[in-house]
Amino acid sequence: MEINAGICGNFPRPPELRKALDELSSGKIDEKELNRVFKLSMRKIVELQEENGLNPVTSGLLLWHDPLRPFAESFSGVQLGGLLRFFDNNFYYRRPIITGPIKREKPITVEEVGELSQIAKTQVKAVLPGPYTFLKLSENKFYQSEDQLIDDLIEALAAEIEDLNGLADIIQVDEPSLVDPELSLEERRKGVEVVKELIGKLRVPSDRLIVATYFNLDPDSYSILLDLKTGLHLDLCSSRDKAEEALREYGFKGSILSLGIVDSRSIFPETPAEMAGKTRKILEKTSAEKVMISTSSWLDYLPFNEAVEKLRILGRTLREVASS
Repeated sequence: MEINAGICGNFPRPPELRKALDELSSGKIDEKELNRVFKLSMRKIVELQEENGLNPVTSGLLLWHDPLRPFAESFSGVQLGGLLRFFDNNFYYRRPIITGPIKREKPITVEEVGELSQIAKTQVKAVLPGPYTFLKLSENKFYQSEDQLIDDLIEALAAEIEDLNGLADIIQVDEPSLVDPELSLEERRKGVEVVKELIGKLRVPSDRLIVATYFNLDPDSYSILLDLKTGLHLDLCSSRDKAEEALREYGFKGSILSLGIVDSRSIFPETPAEMAGKTRKILEKTSAEKVMISTSSWLDYLPFNEAVEKLRILGRTLREVASS
């Protein structure tokens, strides 16, 4: 079994990038200067991950305003709506408003992931929203048929993933709606079928594709997630007892399993030895070929310095597990 560590998705912006974005808004700098600061910041985030032994690494998604925004801004047929709370977090996203046929006119994250692959000394991970979560967090003002909406959305996302296939070692499709407790079990089953449609269109090997769920995990949701027959990222912090029950009951037999054992929504640091102990217990229930020790969700819920500490905890936890 191969065991690594890596963050689930993004990383908080370094102070210098936050300052540059403010200065761009006030007209003190131009886009060229912002891009210079952004590239330096991405390099800094990649180095922080690698210094702590993380592999694969992400770009930090430092210019993503929310998990849907780059795609909502780029897809034709989609406009940005008002701010809404992103699940049960003190974090907001611009709701995508679907006003016409959804089409991907150009690559969206390919350039950023390409730059990441040039910077990184390790494997790299690309992240993008999944079709069901995009659907559930959007407002449809165009399609008469939800099935047609889903078909077009899947085509647009599949095209992006195919372009990422030659650049990223791991491709992560974020689908928190698949475990959303506010949706019925039947709705979550439908979501799994939607994601299966996407997976069926891809040429990405099963050991390089992860469907990421977070903010919840319970046995019923987990039992239907396993029907995806692909890699999974699981939040083991938000509903800890239910998540542990799910893994005890059903185990895991897929190719790659990402364990969100470090809480990305808490500033309090975990004890690496304790995290390593929990990881070992989980490993007893899984026969995954690859396991990744990870944060429960994106790290943008934390201040920058606290997020850096979470990287250190991931690295030390990995070393504890490896030494046992």
